[in-house]
Amino acid sequence: MTDTAVRVPPSIDTEIGPKPVASPGGMRTWIRRPVVACVVLLALYGACTLALNDPRGTLGTDTGGKLATLHVMDHNGSWLPEVGYWAAKADPRGDLHPLFYTFKVDGKWVNVTTLPMIYAAYPLYELGGDRAVLLLPMLGAMLCALAARALARRLGGGSGWVAFWVLGLASPVAIYALDFWEHSLGLALMLWGVVWLLRMLDDRAPWWTPLLAGAFFGAAATMRTEALVYLVVGGGVACVVYLARSRAVGATLVRGCAVLAGAAVPLVANQMLEQLTLGGSIRAARAAGTAADVGASLGVRVQEAFTTFVGMNRFEHTQDFVLGGLIVVFLAVAVGILRRRGDGIPFGAACALAAVAFFYLIGFGAGLGFIPGMLTASPFAAVGLVYGWRSDVRVITVIAVAALPLVWASQYSGGAGPQWGGRYTLLSGALLLVAATVVLEGHRTALLATLAAAVLVTGFGLAWLSVRSHWAANGIERIVDRHDQAVISGEAHVLREGGAFYEPGRHWLTATNDSELQRAITIVHDAGDTEFAYVVSDTVRPPTSIGGYRRTAVELVPFLRPDIHLEVATYRLP
Repeated sequence: MTDTAVRVPPSIDTEIGPKPVASPGGMRTWIRRPVVACVVLLALYGACTLALNDPRGTLGTDTGGKLATLHVMDHNGSWLPEVGYWAAKADPRGDLHPLFYTFKVDGKWVNVTTLPMIYAAYPLYELGGDRAVLLLPMLGAMLCALAARALARRLGGGSGWVAFWVLGLASPVAIYALDFWEHSLGLALMLWGVVWLLRMLDDRAPWWTPLLAGAFFGAAATMRTEALVYLVVGGGVACVVYLARSRAVGATLVRGCAVLAGAAVPLVANQMLEQLTLGGSIRAARAAGTAADVGASLGVRVQEAFTTFVGMNRFEHTQDFVLGGLIVVFLAVAVGILRRRGDGIPFGAACALAAVAFFYLIGFGAGLGFIPGMLTASPFAAVGLVYGWRSDVRVITVIAVAALPLVWASQYSGGAGPQWGGRYTLLSGALLLVAATVVLEGHRTALLATLAAAVLVTGFGLAWLSVRSHWAANGIERIVDRHDQAVISGEAHVLREGGAFYEPGRHWLTATNDSELQRAITIVHDAGDTEFAYVVSDTVRPPTSIGGYRRTAVELVPFLRPDIHLEVATYRLP
């Protein structure tokens, strides 16, 4: 067998560029033009942000750390991304730093894990503050939608606009578009990496195609560690497919090495940036720590895998997984029936859809909160997992599914519940979503039924983000407005949630156990503070006296949701 090129099927051989698509004209014609569609998508994101959310409150504490960093950079008039520490002399290791997960890099107090996002946001922050930086995740979500369209077009999904709008407005991407987190940008880079991996399967593709594919994944890895897993899995699957079709071993090896070489360029550049600005490494250290934890606490890993796969996070353990699993099963049954029956909604499909709505409403009835499951937060991903195995979309389905065990084994342990839609497996969910839109092409009723479920759950997420952002910001604002001389938080993430209110000179400390609390009291006493506020969950009763300070009052402060409260106890020296 010689290394002669074998004709690649049209689904892979087709260019990504525009295809002739029949259009009825008018508004529909304009909305289908990429520039106008992107402007509309960004306008919708902006309207949601202005109308629904408080930019000082966030979807997670990582965002609070980023906002705190930007505040300090602005306060210092410096591009150095550190947050400082007022008690550094008394606590040189930073055990009591108010912003949890702050670590010391070459003498600098750092609370962010990625520099590209911070440096891209700093000019925006200077122009418009906390709200202006949200333009970055919105742009990331827009690029995700464009990549979904490109993938759908390449795989036979017509014009690709269904994938564009569904991913942009009815998937977890819509949630991450409205929060200052790097998830939408990282996902966009990975999705475009997959687009170029598919182009790599064409023998006529330019020599730099695998280099560009790898570069997208490498750039994503500067923000999202799981991008390294998807780089290996996606590149491996693409090489296997190319080898099976061409039988060209040498060309396959060249393409695989080019992908890795392309990924190395942004990774090395980011490492150099970290060394230049901080004098140390943060992304490489994070990746090494993630690799070291693979396989640890197997039982916890398995439970968290279920949580980020089909979790609803409204019930305990097995009951939660069963509820999410039932949603996926009944949705798959309904779609299967509707795909076989062209018109109308058969009785069996109607019953299955009613069950899907019923189980979602059971979860929603427990109150606003996170839906951490990839399939439960994205019904299209569930459909893609079940029906995305036909030949034209199989390659992206394989990449999505093959990466899951590795991501679950290496994802950060301890944060499975408080997240939306499996944030470590966002690429798998997005690829399965694209596969679903292609599979449902021409099955209007099945598409609309899945879309209804996706809109329902995404709307719940938008409502949760709105409530969470307002109540998180209001809670920290009430604590700040008390004007206590010092604040000690017994809850690890409370002050980090309030990163938008952080100032390096404020006497804030975080002490999560008794020994740390005693150290914190010694520090505030030595600083001359005659009073402090002690912040704990409302399930904890603050003691009457601590380290010579006596409790004089206790105030309940709503936080995150109206029904969740913090106890803020005032302590004064007699």
